[in-house]
Amino acid sequence: METTMTHGSIRLERGLPRRDWRRKVEEAGLIWHGAGGDSYWNEEEHLVLTLQAAETLENAALELHALCLDACERISRHDWWSRLAIPEAAAGMVQASWLSGDYSLYGRFDLAWDGSGPPKLLEYNADTPTSLLETAVIQWQWLEECHPENDQLNSLHEALVARWAEVPEPTIHFAAVWEMLEDRQTLAYLAETAEQAGKTVVLMDVGEIGYSPDGRFTDAGEQPIDRLFKLYPWEWMAGEPFFAEIGQERHRFTEPAWKMMLSNKGLLPILWELNPGHPLLLPATTSREALRGMGVTRWVEKPFFGREGGGVAVMEHGVRVANGPPPESESPLVYQQRAALFEAGGRHFVWGLWMVGDECRGLSARGDRSPVTGNLSRFYPHRIEG
Repeated sequence: METTMTHGSIRLERGLPRRDWRRKVEEAGLIWHGAGGDSYWNEEEHLVLTLQAAETLENAALELHALCLDACERISRHDWWSRLAIPEAAAGMVQASWLSGDYSLYGRFDLAWDGSGPPKLLEYNADTPTSLLETAVIQWQWLEECHPENDQLNSLHEALVARWAEVPEPTIHFAAVWEMLEDRQTLAYLAETAEQAGKTVVLMDVGEIGYSPDGRFTDAGEQPIDRLFKLYPWEWMAGEPFFAEIGQERHRFTEPAWKMMLSNKGLLPILWELNPGHPLLLPATTSREALRGMGVTRWVEKPFFGREGGGVAVMEHGVRVANGPPPESESPLVYQQRAALFEAGGRHFVWGLWMVGDECRGLSARGDRSPVTGNLSRFYPHRIEG
């Protein structure tokens, strides 16, 4: 067992993967795992945290969640919709969703932390976070089989089942872009947690969503949709023909429309403005000059609506030193001070802290040779010692 130490509270440890790991993860639902030499799911290495390190990350997520909800209140109260590039046609719906307290299921904070000082918020994937199945199930099964003496920051599966049980509707529809395997995989897992909560589930493609003459959204069988979980970003929905019809049906959508305030990176400058100098936040602005005026020489440029590292550029003294894939579309940019990531084994790691409702219920870690985490960044299971 080879160990790479980088900080006393976190280490990367190397070991032999389970002989039949591919079969086991596929039987658990992880079809997209990359069976190549540098596969997405990684059992050759894993992360080891002390209990104190795990609690540091968990407590950071809880505090950041409170800051984000406070920011939502301020945005709604002051009509800061343009600061988030939320279209005027959607602003009223987002505000109504927030004021009504529309039901929210889950979200994932992405944090930078090298094991020293406080963690730092990189962004909040509050609308359509993936890597859920591998966090909740696959890494837990790995732990039980390989390190049953240790623990994990992971009660995600139980929390999702309990959260679905709070939904009054007996039938839940689940929609995604069906041709996207990772999204379909996530959708199938979420539907399973709803079934375990006693719900009837219907899986469908986003393109199958219809609209009846009497003002109800319907499925492919023209049955009304009482509750729809959509693994489809709200900013994409804003461009769909049926968007103007959502209106009074707004409350049927999960994640709710108010997540538009949290799921775009325009939130980061607002958080910094509302909480200047907060130890869990990084200086962030919508102007490169403003950030450099603060004396920041190393920063990251990221689009409001980018995903999987799309459009991200890492800058040092105005020179681009790393970047992700091209952005999917034109979007305003946020400029955020670069944070120190945990580095080990030639990889840069980002911590994912999973919220279910208002509770932090899971931890995941992704590592990449680039400082920009992308779609193919490897997933590393973790265990807690002590």
